[in-house]
Amino acid sequence: MKLEVHERLALINLLPKEGDYAALKTIRRAKEMLSFTPAEIEFYQLRTLVGSDGQPSTQWSSEKAAESIKDCPVDEYTMNVIRDKLAEMNKKRKLTEQYMSVYEKFVVDYK
Repeated sequence: MKLEVHERLALINLLPKEGDYAALKTIRRAKEMLSFTPAEIEFYQLRTLVGSDGQPSTQWSSEKAAESIKDCPVDEYTMNVIRDKLAEMNKKRKLTEQYMSVYEKFVVDYK
């Protein structure tokens, strides 16, 4: 699946942090695949900043991000985890703009 910088960041944050052993191994591989290499961090000029509210946010060069989209193979288990989480967020009306494009790719386009 072709993913932009902001989509990769959104998905990393969306993946669960707990589960059983097999699930965590699969999720770890997905996070590694979605994560940024040192060369990508430098290329996209990725920076983590802490806002006045104490919440971290990530910034990057939108010009450079527009030049490159990474093809990330997503296994079926991870696809289902992401799809279920996004569908749940939508049902509870907790979906934010951060997740709109991944919602379209994982839920809307899947149907």
